[in-house]
Amino acid sequence: MGLIPLLFSYKFGGWVRRHTHNPSNFTFASIPDLTGRVAIVTGSNTGIGKVTARELARKGASVIVAARSPVRGQAAVDDIKREVGLKAKVEFMPLDLASLASIRTFAQQFKESQRPLHALVLNAGVMMCPFNTTKDGFEMQIGTNHLGHFLLTHLLLDTVIASAPSRIVVVSSMAHENPYEPEGIRFDQWTTDTGYSEMMAYGQSKLANVLMAKALARRLEGRRVFTNVCHPGVIVTELQRHLEDKLTAMGTLGSFIRFALEGLVGPGLMHADDGALTQLYLAAHPDVEAQGIHGQYFEPVAWATAPTAHALNETLQDILWDISETLVRVAKVPPRPKA
Repeated sequence: MGLIPLLFSYKFGGWVRRHTHNPSNFTFASIPDLTGRVAIVTGSNTGIGKVTARELARKGASVIVAARSPVRGQAAVDDIKREVGLKAKVEFMPLDLASLASIRTFAQQFKESQRPLHALVLNAGVMMCPFNTTKDGFEMQIGTNHLGHFLLTHLLLDTVIASAPSRIVVVSSMAHENPYEPEGIRFDQWTTDTGYSEMMAYGQSKLANVLMAKALARRLEGRRVFTNVCHPGVIVTELQRHLEDKLTAMGTLGSFIRFALEGLVGPGLMHADDGALTQLYLAAHPDVEAQGIHGQYFEPVAWATAPTAHALNETLQDILWDISETLVRVAKVPPRPKA
């Protein structure tokens, strides 16, 4: 491997971090027995979410694979059972984070089962997609990555609190460092394509993840619901599919850029097994409870660090919380303004 992939991997959270930034020496083997514990992992039909569900199930937890597609969700359940054992307690429940109605149905069905909830892992997301809206009229990235998870957490919070000691893990990204500037969050662009940037809209949604986690952690202080947020690493997953589509559409130039990226950056990327480590640490490792790890931001692997100044701004955290709470309480937002 050349110097550039190594430097990229070190700086941005590639595979080399497993060896240079892993203060707890955390591996799958570090996860304790989880028999009797219940976990929900959103977006766990693929990628690091699927690995997270698999390893929690391997240690005896009852795991709900929460995903939009019944076909892919059930396929993930079948895959996990083949790897872990047919007796693994893993099941699929449909959840479309781009639909407030779907989220409410999911939460209601889970609560009707009268099960506890010891780990809520908010893993699902969309990345740098062309402008589109959720079923409720929100820009797709903020609607799915933030508002969908905000509502899901809101609806399940009483169950998580009643199940304490418990965990909430919000999966963000280092992309939170690159939102719309100078505001960080542009609330007026949550329902319009005016000034839309696929990259900055993604950064905004990931900043919203950190802001939400920080605000939630303050609201749960002393409740033994250990709430943290993480950048999992720069990983080879399906999240990059929209970038791949763009490169394909660019023809020869896109092919050249793809070749350059694969050669210079590709060798430094994490694969899903490494990328799931930090959220697994936060969801299951005894250190989190024993050391009172709460309201912190982590990078790979299980390394506590500081997010950006925007993310630490408590005023912005509370504004985001209040606006989000207002929006998800209504069945429909006003029509999207005309361009």
